[in-house]
Amino acid sequence: MKTANKSSLPNWKAAFIGKNLDPNIGVRVYSEGSIGFNFLEVESMSTNRPSKTILSILAFCSFLVGFDSMVTVPLLPEISRNTDMPLKLGGLLYASYAIAYAVSAPIMGAVSDRWDRKKMLCLGLLVFSIATALVGFSKTFVTLILFRVLSGIGAGMIEPSVYSIVGDSYSYEQRGKAMGIVTAALISSAVIGVPLAGYIAELGSWSWSFWVIAILSFITFFLAKKILPSYSAKTESKETFQSLSKQFHFVLSNSAVFLSLLASLLYFGGLQGMFVLIGVYYYTFFDLTAGQTGMILMIAGIGSVVGSILGGEASDRWSKKTVFVLASLLVSVSVLSLSLFTQILWLAITIHILWATFFGVGQSAFTALISELNPDARGTVVSLNSSAMYIGSSLLSTIAAILLTQNGFFEIGMMCAAATISVIFITIVGVREVQAKSSQT
Repeated sequence: MKTANKSSLPNWKAAFIGKNLDPNIGVRVYSEGSIGFNFLEVESMSTNRPSKTILSILAFCSFLVGFDSMVTVPLLPEISRNTDMPLKLGGLLYASYAIAYAVSAPIMGAVSDRWDRKKMLCLGLLVFSIATALVGFSKTFVTLILFRVLSGIGAGMIEPSVYSIVGDSYSYEQRGKAMGIVTAALISSAVIGVPLAGYIAELGSWSWSFWVIAILSFITFFLAKKILPSYSAKTESKETFQSLSKQFHFVLSNSAVFLSLLASLLYFGGLQGMFVLIGVYYYTFFDLTAGQTGMILMIAGIGSVVGSILGGEASDRWSKKTVFVLASLLVSVSVLSLSLFTQILWLAITIHILWATFFGVGQSAFTALISELNPDARGTVVSLNSSAMYIGSSLLSTIAAILLTQNGFFEIGMMCAAATISVIFITIVGVREVQAKSSQT
């Protein structure tokens, strides 16, 4: 920053000293200090939205993370036949990825608040692409787990950076739509990625599914490196363990942030509690095959994508908190209804699609809402939120599995509905939405 004496400044500059300017003009003016007039720091403060190309790159990064997390679902039998992995332990390929993500994301998010987010994203893409390619070359269960852990760490660097860049780039009033597109890309990975992985494996081998993801990630790395601008950290501090610990303490001591993480844990846990057993649900009550259930899941997934986009647009038009609360109410009613109406197939499918759509609406609104709770530590907040999602999903899906062995789907529906209702009360009472701003600062 340059210093200047007021008398030496042109008249038009001196006239603005000490005044609050509209950030839209891109000039920040500093008031009089002990060494004269601290005047000029011209920054790229434009509130114009980033290009569609930038948003497309960010959305595709989110798609790749989701694709890689779900890619093992149709491949487990083939992987088991071609490696020494026991089929019954195949679920650990997802668990190892998820746990690595949940642990690494908060750390990487905190670092990104003190480092250029573009560099963090590109480094994550590089780690992610190499580790995913190595999964495809693995022949033993140990190496499969090892490289899945590394893939999860790469994903933990990518996804918080994506959400943080969106938060940094879009004003709060415009952020919902952008978040909706990114979350829709993440959701669409289940709709497109799972059947695509199976199709690729049929054409070649299970390894090719991982190699395709790796190649796409490597291409995205070069595109991001060339096209994305730098996103300098707002928080200036040395990246030591002590400073990162202070960052976490600072964020978690914010009651709104802490309660939003609890809400995220319950919201996503309430989804997974029923979702992980939906195949059992359709087989038990309607005797559907895996292919028939897969078709229903694809349609419901499309509903989630549409809901995510519509939810983002609605949250920009109205209050993000209001949209999330209303969506959560509809989600709770839908999941409870799904556990009750187990005699009529078309009704169960309709409720399932509505449940998925309402969840997508709430997801994009909620992600936009939490991105502004602590702008100076946005990377830390969104990464902790991602971890809360995975923890909630693991916790409530485990409880649901236990409930199913002892009771039935009604009890699971009650649990998931109760979790989502709790989210409503937590959000209304504990999460205060920021006042709308006229620009992105």
